[in-house]
Amino acid sequence: MKIFAALVVIAFAIVGTSANKHCYADVENACNNNDPDDSLRNCNALYSGFEHAEAGMMEFTVMQIQSSFEYLLLSTKYNTHVKNRPGFSKKFRELSDRSWNHGIDLIKHITTRGGKMEFRTVEKPRLLFEHTLELDELQSMAIVLENEKFLAKTAHHIHQNASHANHSTHYDPEVAHYMEEKFIEDQADTIRQFSGYANDLKNFMKEKSQVALSIYLFDEYLQKQ
Repeated sequence: MKIFAALVVIAFAIVGTSANKHCYADVENACNNNDPDDSLRNCNALYSGFEHAEAGMMEFTVMQIQSSFEYLLLSTKYNTHVKNRPGFSKKFRELSDRSWNHGIDLIKHITTRGGKMEFRTVEKPRLLFEHTLELDELQSMAIVLENEKFLAKTAHHIHQNASHANHSTHYDPEVAHYMEEKFIEDQADTIRQFSGYANDLKNFMKEKSQVALSIYLFDEYLQKQ
């Protein structure tokens, strides 16, 4: 019993020492000062290396939302009486919805981990598409493919920073797992899909006299997918 009691005392002593820099110490200080409004700055959901990943995740969020609007603009371009391409419109709308959902999911995850989505502090990402409405079908596929590669590289960078063993303060396996599960595999599939679309469409358009028919048939193919 004496040994057990001694262990309990030691355990509480260790907790008390470690708590001096954490939430418990904040609560103790607030109570001792009789100030219920005293800031409990350490009583939050931040832990591990998330603070080092937060800025990159906020930038990635803005990229996803911006991509969503750009893809939506492409989808609208191919759903008019001038460019009646329902298959292309469908594919770009699917990408737009996916990127929007990714952006919302990122915001939820950032706040779950104790962060705060600050749109004003994020440097505006590069313009993804220039002269979007002037792109033809093959150019649209190519620019989407390039943008998805850019998003994938950004996701890889966040994952690397969170999982790099040489930076113990940056290490956050939860962030690394989240990026891998939600984005990395999904974007690999998307890149593979749109690289196939771009190359197939290019081959179909080799016969110059049949370009219009080739694009029409390819659009039919996209509708059925």
